[in-house]
Amino acid sequence: MVLFYSPKKQSAAASKGQAYITDLDYQGVGVAKINGKTWFIENALPGEQVTFKKLEEKRQYGIGVSEKIEQASAERQSPFCPHYLKCGGCQMQHISLEKQRATKEKALFKSLKKLQPEVQKMPLIGDDSLHYRRRLKLSIKFDPKQQQLRIGFRQKNSQEIIAIRQCPVATQAINEVLPSLLAALQQWTTPKQLGHLEIVEADNGVTVFLRHIGKMNDGDKRLLQALSATQKLHLFVQEEDSLTQLAGEHPHYYIEGKRLDFDIRDFIQVNADVNQKMVATALQWLAPQKEDRILDLFCGIGNFTLPLSQNARYVVGVEGVENMVRQAQQNAQQNQCDNLQFYPADLTQPFADQPWAKEKFNKVLLDPARSGAAFALPHLASLHAEKILYVSCNPATLVRDCEILLQLGYVLKQTAMIDMFPHTGHLESISLFELK
Repeated sequence: MVLFYSPKKQSAAASKGQAYITDLDYQGVGVAKINGKTWFIENALPGEQVTFKKLEEKRQYGIGVSEKIEQASAERQSPFCPHYLKCGGCQMQHISLEKQRATKEKALFKSLKKLQPEVQKMPLIGDDSLHYRRRLKLSIKFDPKQQQLRIGFRQKNSQEIIAIRQCPVATQAINEVLPSLLAALQQWTTPKQLGHLEIVEADNGVTVFLRHIGKMNDGDKRLLQALSATQKLHLFVQEEDSLTQLAGEHPHYYIEGKRLDFDIRDFIQVNADVNQKMVATALQWLAPQKEDRILDLFCGIGNFTLPLSQNARYVVGVEGVENMVRQAQQNAQQNQCDNLQFYPADLTQPFADQPWAKEKFNKVLLDPARSGAAFALPHLASLHAEKILYVSCNPATLVRDCEILLQLGYVLKQTAMIDMFPHTGHLESISLFELK
């Protein structure tokens, strides 16, 4: 479960506990029973006896974090990152990759089989577990008392920042530019005006995006431009509501032979290799044919849409962010994809009266946000599409939406777990539904 809480003041003795861990949830949190109450305890593995700090206690459950491992599991491994115990970026480095994946798969299919007893488990979609993140978002905070600038990730259960110089799950290219980039920001004339920092490795190099409060002075601008020249960076700064391109070009990546340009603020999948495999799986499972008319909801900049258009008759992509719709249209044009259209739409609202929604589609692809797509499913079912491919980043909303689709006359044919974010509590998946 996700550890959101507001800790209450307790005495030192009352805030501690002892627990024997009996299970592991899919986010890598140990599970224990104490006097009939379920406790979820971070950094604890099955078979371990731990002393833990109580973070929150409710009537039916409690949340804690282990402070001392009294009896360690043979499966416990040493974290590979020196910041792991404090940094909020990863949650599962003390667990082997095999155990992480097996635990997530078990939880996913256990939930789905409660709705449909027979679910075909397809091979897990994954890749390397290190240096996989092509995008990092770093927080920046200036301490006026110590006159110190801290750049890094948020600490677990805190607003404090863990300063970093390297991140072992970031790509090698990002790690190579981090030290010089951080050193440049330490020289900033007005450090209080620094917002946050994003670094993206695209197929045409590393792009840096800096949010800045108010206008940047000329000296700081020259500092960044000099860094961009030596490190060959593409450089963008957002000052107030204005995005300025200081150096280089817009980032892009290739997927199934198609070039997708993107605005540095656009959403892209952060694991490039797994994204390639995920899109290839979608093409294999949906199997676009010359007569197919395919609807791609939550399409973004066209990550699935453009590859689907290669063999289909006609594809429509729909996205709620208008800037991403314009980018998707540009991507279609530059790739000479003339059999697809993109439309903006608020997909959290009824859309049956939209012109594109009145067209006929025999196949549908969904890639919604964590909130899922429950609101869209009744209308999609009215299309009588023979196949619906659902890409999920939240197992809870997937299960909810799966139940709706089963009630609407679909059968869950097959599912694969996607290990998009190794060493974290994220669980993504891809599922194929077919009309009975």
